Amino acid sequence: MKEVLQISSVPAKASTSYNKPIRTGGKIQQLLIGLCVLILGIILYYFFRSAEHTYFLKFLSINPHRHKILLPAFVSLGNSLPTFIHVLAFSLMTAAFVASRRKGYAIVCLVWFAIDVLFELGQRFGDMIIPVIPSWFSNFLFLENTGDYFLLGRFDYLDLVSIALGSVTAYMILIKTKGEEEGENES
Repeated sequence: MKEVLQISSVPAKASTSYNKPIRTGGKIQQLLIGLCVLILGIILYYFFRSAEHTYFLKFLSINPHRHKILLPAFVSLGNSLPTFIHVLAFSLMTAAFVASRRKGYAIVCLVWFAIDVLFELGQRFGDMIIPVIPSWFSNFLFLENTGDYFLLGRFDYLDLVSIALGSVTAYMILIKTKGEEEGENES
């Protein structure tokens, strides 16, 4: 009986991968950076895009010709910068919720890259996409403008480049901001 007590009184070694406290510092940092980038994107839309061509600006009663007071160099930069910011911000915010390792970060960035590229290509081939958009989209907030987006949107090869750069930038930021627990046991 004495031997049994001695054996059972020895603490079992716990697995280090399951008993570590979860640190969320990296996740919060990724989310906050993503939100700040998104706010920057909204400000850029305010200055560089007209309200008649930008969904959320039409609700704010903003002067649709504000971009005409800016220097032409800023306007040309502003044409592709929103696509860079979109993929960057949404990759960071999504990864903050669903990914914690390099592989997960890569998947999130690739998914947002694919989404943005498909929407950009949709602007190129809008006349082929319009017939397949369900008519019930017109009854829902945010979806009612889908047809106009593809029909009136402007395809630009520089937007494809900015989407790729935004995806790579997001991945680099995610790697730099991952917390301690996220960097261990990487494969």
